[in-house]
Amino acid sequence: MLEYRACSPELILNLVNVVVDSNLSGEFTAEELSEAMSKLKPGKFPGCDNIHPEFVIYQSTTTTGWLCAFYTSCYQRLKLPKTWRRASVIALPKPNKSAEDPKSYRPISLLCVPFKILERMIHSRIEPVVDSQLPREQAGFRRGRSTADQVTLLCQDIEDSFQDNEKAGVLYLDLTAAYDTVWLRGLHLKLLRTIPDRHMVKFIMETLSNRSFILQTSSGQCSRLRRLKNGVPQESVLSPMLFNVYIHDLPETASRKYGYADDLAIMLSRPTWKAMEEGLNEDMGTLSSIPSKVASTAQCRKNSRSGIPP
Repeated sequence: MLEYRACSPELILNLVNVVVDSNLSGEFTAEELSEAMSKLKPGKFPGCDNIHPEFVIYQSTTTTGWLCAFYTSCYQRLKLPKTWRRASVIALPKPNKSAEDPKSYRPISLLCVPFKILERMIHSRIEPVVDSQLPREQAGFRRGRSTADQVTLLCQDIEDSFQDNEKAGVLYLDLTAAYDTVWLRGLHLKLLRTIPDRHMVKFIMETLSNRSFILQTSSGQCSRLRRLKNGVPQESVLSPMLFNVYIHDLPETASRKYGYADDLAIMLSRPTWKAMEEGLNEDMGTLSSIPSKVASTAQCRKNSRSGIPP
């Protein structure tokens, strides 16, 4: 596998055969904007710019034309307002967890509403292209796919192993701090291999660069501004799709994989318990090497292992 850390941005562009432009890079239309705004929910918190969803939802026809021109200008010039790169993070306590433990809180990022609209329009354009190249084993955040599909498929495969008089075992894994540890240069290369439009890829990477955040407490106190070197934004419209691209080239294993975002189950059936366990352990070792291969600090963590008797 290519060693990403040795790649300069210039080398990345030379490694991948992509076109300079395509129909992905046309001007944004009123129809695209209307569809993106229809998914906004009134009453949601604003981002750092303090622009509430209602400000955009109830705008006039004149404003629609201006917004389309503004978004198109941002896209063509590869420039974003500075406030769009900043997130306000609030920490929500997890149920039945100690309030004194920082790990007992789930961070929620509040992004600027106008930026989320732009993300939705980008998402709508690239979704068909990206989805066609993702493996079937990944069901996370894909149209027409759900965890129920993966559970049903897993149960069917286990039942098939029973019919063959084999021993089945399942490992449940996840990637720790998955979104926060995406290495951006590695993501850049994978996007170039996935999306046939260099300018679109440049713009997506521009939305991920020079990002920062402040942490807000329930009492209204704020931390100092902190810079982010890697990772994709939490609560971003594009982040789930970008993460799917980042991990879509999982190594081949003897076990069958069932993925949903950063959660992964692998199932293997063999004639004996020993052969099944040895096979799962070997595949676990293979998948544990993923972080080093994509230059990420995320760690593949084994949640549980189940041997399923017939």
